[in-house]
Amino acid sequence: MKKFTFKTKVMLAFLLITFLYGGAAFAQQTIKGTVFPNGMHTPLKGAVVYAKENPTNKVFTNNNGEFVLTVKSVPVDIVVSAENYDPQTIKADQNSLIEVYLNVLKKNKNDYGKSVGVRVKLNPESRDGILVFESDDNQFKYWFDNRVYLDGAAYFGDNQDIGNGVDIRRMRFAMKTLLWGHWGGEIDFDFANLEVDIKDAYARYLFKKGQIKIGNYKEPFSMETTTTSRYLTFMERPMINKIAPSRHIGLSVRKYGLKYFFEGGLFFSEPRNPLMQDQNKKQGQNSGYSLTGRFAYAPIRKDKLTLHLGVAGSYRTPKLVELGDPSDSYRYSTKAETAINRKKYIDTDFIENVKYNTLLGLEAAFAYQNFKVQGEYMRSDISRDADKVPEGEDKAQVHGFYGMGSWIIFNGDYYYNIGEAEFSQINFRNNRKGSLEMAIRYDFVDANSFKTGADIPFVAGGSSEGYTIGLTYYFNTNVKVMLNYSYINNDRWADGKGKYDTYKDLPTGQAGIDFSMIQTRVEIDF
Repeated sequence: MKKFTFKTKVMLAFLLITFLYGGAAFAQQTIKGTVFPNGMHTPLKGAVVYAKENPTNKVFTNNNGEFVLTVKSVPVDIVVSAENYDPQTIKADQNSLIEVYLNVLKKNKNDYGKSVGVRVKLNPESRDGILVFESDDNQFKYWFDNRVYLDGAAYFGDNQDIGNGVDIRRMRFAMKTLLWGHWGGEIDFDFANLEVDIKDAYARYLFKKGQIKIGNYKEPFSMETTTTSRYLTFMERPMINKIAPSRHIGLSVRKYGLKYFFEGGLFFSEPRNPLMQDQNKKQGQNSGYSLTGRFAYAPIRKDKLTLHLGVAGSYRTPKLVELGDPSDSYRYSTKAETAINRKKYIDTDFIENVKYNTLLGLEAAFAYQNFKVQGEYMRSDISRDADKVPEGEDKAQVHGFYGMGSWIIFNGDYYYNIGEAEFSQINFRNNRKGSLEMAIRYDFVDANSFKTGADIPFVAGGSSEGYTIGLTYYFNTNVKVMLNYSYINNDRWADGKGKYDTYKDLPTGQAGIDFSMIQTRVEIDF
């Protein structure tokens, strides 16, 4: 019998050990998979996974709900469990790529006694002072949009009788949500003036760079009107912006890209309209409708350089607004850039026998770093039934424009959001320092309609121009103080439907009620 040398014995022993350990390693198998709550594709983080035959060897799912489990051999029974969910046992083999859907424990029920189908943990976070709750996979999100505006104003002028005062301009409570990654909604109420007013109340479906929206919200018309009041440069919008339609119940589609934005839809009445309900019950009268759309294009759109051009239009049949309003009528009225003074010098009163009216809006804006200029022209053309009105009075018009410029003196730049086609919250260069903005604006509105060659308008709504200087100090993204000075120059026909003496017998240029005002606001958004 041949004898092995010591060296040969060592080599044989090494080969045997390698074979044994290699065989054991070769025998181990890897099982991969993903864990979800039943009924959805939101991955479940932190679920426990182990082989039934070896419960001490546990692994946990990562942020994407994924796990990798090593077992001795296959097929094998693996157990998947998580807090508040029923555990499941799954048979797996070497080639398995498992998807496991865990059912919520039956003991978890909603307020209606039904077992909860999906439980998702939400992470609370303050984002620029806004309270947000969001799931790890960004499929579920809830956040607040609350505001309080405290205003004060003082008025000066020879031909005016306006009381100074203070008021809560807005006191808003709103909550927004994102559900299942694509569905969203909002409820928004205003509690100012000791009344509850429904603002936004809608549902929407989100797709790539777009949405379908249904409910009560602003019609897509005018950059200044659709911009939330949180981000307005001045305390109040220009007088001509009252032409732009506000919130109505409707359905719209929005789509935007790198440099373009479009939204258009069909809209009806305001919610809970008592006149609509009364007139519909008694006369079967329709509430009116409108087709409204807005298109914007940004030929220059860079980080701190934007050129915005836009156009909007609307076709509108008469809408019922308030109890007592005549049917088939149109009315334009506006306050003089202040909410403390409730007087409306510009007022057409009810223009009756209206068949329809059309709106046209043109808008342009340019911003470079901390400088911005913006302007809009708007017009409302009213078409009346020629058989029911005097000759030459079948067409009426309200039109006007505004132009403004602003400068963030320090610590800020303007930010353009193509998803809304508007300028939103300023960008602070240093989040721990405040920012000061100075702005000027001129706006003009003409609500008079004349027959050819006539000196007296058949629609005497009045004409007005406003000059405004504004200062705003931003303490941070949530708190700011505003100071506005305005001078209002009204014509002789701006008499608030005859309520105010405008001295029409005096020469043109001396007949209007002119006054100036200083206003201030403390605003907090949270």
